[in-house]
Amino acid sequence: MSARNFIIALATTVSLAAAATHAGFYQFNGTLDNGYSVQGVIETRASAPASFIETNPNFPNSPFATQYVDWLHLSVFRFGSTIAEGFSVSSGVSYDKWLRVGFDSSTLNLSSLDTQTRSLDTGLTPYYFISNGVDPNDNAVEYGTTPFNLFIYDPSTSSGTYLASTISLTVTAIPAPASMLAFALLPAARRRRR
Repeated sequence: MSARNFIIALATTVSLAAAATHAGFYQFNGTLDNGYSVQGVIETRASAPASFIETNPNFPNSPFATQYVDWLHLSVFRFGSTIAEGFSVSSGVSYDKWLRVGFDSSTLNLSSLDTQTRSLDTGLTPYYFISNGVDPNDNAVEYGTTPFNLFIYDPSTSSGTYLASTISLTVTAIPAPASMLAFALLPAARRRRR
């Protein structure tokens, strides 16, 4: 088998395997007040239904195994420059005791979200979080009754400082990594033929 055919066969096999598992990849972003913006990536598990709500079943304990979300990453920008990034879920484990993802993949709607940039850090380093279940006064409210609000949270004082908000976050489906692999490998196959 030629190198080109091998690469195409490999990419096709990986793409079909990803399609068979129905794992979904989604990007969300939003422009907020005061020069802030956010961008994130959600990867759903193969077993996730089209519509779900992911929360911590053991609140306030973490980490915990997630049911529907396999990966959740958040980046925060100010005037286009990255000021923070981190994950709430990695390989099906959440390190965010406040995690909430209300998502419908058929409509690409995030009805509720509470995620942060803390990753594995459990110390006193301040971190960012975005939530539509916390109002600008840092009070917990019913999800969806307030905009998506961005805060910086200081663990040493156990308080959040409101920074900015947006009414909605735009969600787009992104190609599975296997599909991206297929496109990335095709030029390599062409180079080997020469």
